[in-house]
Amino acid sequence: MLRRKCTLTAPASYPQRGRTAESQACLFLSRKGYSVFRTMRYSTSIHLVAWCERTCHLLLVHVRRTRHEVIGIDDVMRYWRDDVRALQDIPRWDGIEVELWVYTGSGCWHIFTVYPGGIAEEGQYVD
Repeated sequence: MLRRKCTLTAPASYPQRGRTAESQACLFLSRKGYSVFRTMRYSTSIHLVAWCERTCHLLLVHVRRTRHEVIGIDDVMRYWRDDVRALQDIPRWDGIEVELWVYTGSGCWHIFTVYPGGIAEEGQYVD
């Protein structure tokens, strides 16, 4: 059997990094009872759209990964200030939450809820 090397490549502008973290976030949300869609990355703001029929809860998630230890909101603002600002600009209504999920090298998720006027740490979860 002759194997051919794939010659198709993603455009240089298509950011492939972080897709593993998105996959892990999808699995994490699925285990919590959410149905999850991954976006096509035309928008840099939202990577995952998740909803829970049981609670009628819609979640818009922006995923980041880092090798740095994330201690709190100060670290998030230092590393991802522009991302947080973009998330704050997203229109929302009752039942919709916008969250920033940060996956660290230690295998821990740090979850932050982003509001139009600020950001709050929701907690840490080991994957």
